[in-house]
Amino acid sequence: MLMIHALTTVAALAAGNPLTGAVAAAATAWGTMALAPATQAATVPAVPRPAAQAGPPKPEDGSAAPDGYAPIPQWLGQTRAPHPAKSAAYEVQTVADGLAGAFCFDFLPDGRIIVGERAGRITIVAKDGTVSAPLDGMPPDLWAHGQGLFEVRPDRAFAANRTIYLTYTVLPDGSNQAALPRSPGVLLVASATLSADDRRLERVKVLLNAEGTGGRLIQAPDGTLLITSTIPSGVGITASEWPQPQQLTSGMGKVLRINADGSIPKDNPFTGRADARPDIYALGVRDVQGVAIHPRSGMLWISEHGPRGGDEINAIAKGKNYGFPVIGYGRDYSGKPINGDKTAQEGMEQPAYFWTPDIAPAGIAFYTGTRFPAWQGDLFVSALAGKSLVRLVLIGDRVVGEERLLTELNARIRGVVQGPDEMLYVLTDGAAGKILRLVPK
Repeated sequence: MLMIHALTTVAALAAGNPLTGAVAAAATAWGTMALAPATQAATVPAVPRPAAQAGPPKPEDGSAAPDGYAPIPQWLGQTRAPHPAKSAAYEVQTVADGLAGAFCFDFLPDGRIIVGERAGRITIVAKDGTVSAPLDGMPPDLWAHGQGLFEVRPDRAFAANRTIYLTYTVLPDGSNQAALPRSPGVLLVASATLSADDRRLERVKVLLNAEGTGGRLIQAPDGTLLITSTIPSGVGITASEWPQPQQLTSGMGKVLRINADGSIPKDNPFTGRADARPDIYALGVRDVQGVAIHPRSGMLWISEHGPRGGDEINAIAKGKNYGFPVIGYGRDYSGKPINGDKTAQEGMEQPAYFWTPDIAPAGIAFYTGTRFPAWQGDLFVSALAGKSLVRLVLIGDRVVGEERLLTELNARIRGVVQGPDEMLYVLTDGAAGKILRLVPK
């Protein structure tokens, strides 16, 4: 049984960051967690969470509505890139429908699609579009009230080992369900085996307590697992109250990296430090909604929700700091500046791209196929509030063009994946979600 030991030393906030207070100190007490065998429940200590909301947001809490704020980018094209010169005509076909609150999807090696729904259901879509009954064997402690199941990802060797990875939330030990805080669930990472008859999960094993309120997972080319772990966010929550992204003793606001068995890779950037979690790969992120591996560099790219503005695309490098809440391109929901509207600081990375006002980026995917030659090498970004599929044209790691697709659907787009047929597949959001396929016209 692997034990992650509690750390008590607080990593200093980045130079120039004024965010201090009792919340910052308390947030570092991330406790311990035993990674349990499948027959036992994992130990999940309490972590900091905001107080429960009493009724609807008050006017002073603000909103996510655009307010005219337009921060200056660090270089031309970091935001509002021009429309690309080349595009591609496409038709939209419905692959499957009747998906309730679907949050993620991916292809199995045989061409079927595995779908995760926030309420804690996993289904498999056959090639003819038939949606299976939900799989049995889901973690019994999965907490799906406003949080839930965030990732269902087949192992790169799924055809041989039938392993899938999950991220989902559970309530901390001893929680009083009559008096829960806001976003009470704690993010866990688990592996499981899909049964031979495709009807249930077997041998569910918790690999990691990531601490966050939600998070995504993807497998790197070297087989390690990269996990994003978010901080509490939403109207009424201010950035200054949640400095954990800059604290190396907290899992929140981080990209974490573990081996497929839950052990810690020896080459993680903070391994061996007494003042840091050894699973931290990168820090300073806020609310990651999409993950993808760059097809040439093997680098992790993420989409990230800002607060009121400041949605970002980031290319994640080992040991780097992506700035939140010290720097960023959004403001608090109240409209007040975050850290004096600071957008750059030495030692902190810039986003590859940002949007202000928000588009609420979700799932992302690089296109590497040949069916749409004009799209080769481009990054596609699902947009919820933006109700579109955003195409970002890249030269190296720089965005040189932005195009909005699927606007004719007027639908919130939750995810995008390149299929084995080299078509693009998208997932629409909501209680009547669909998987759609884009084919050349």
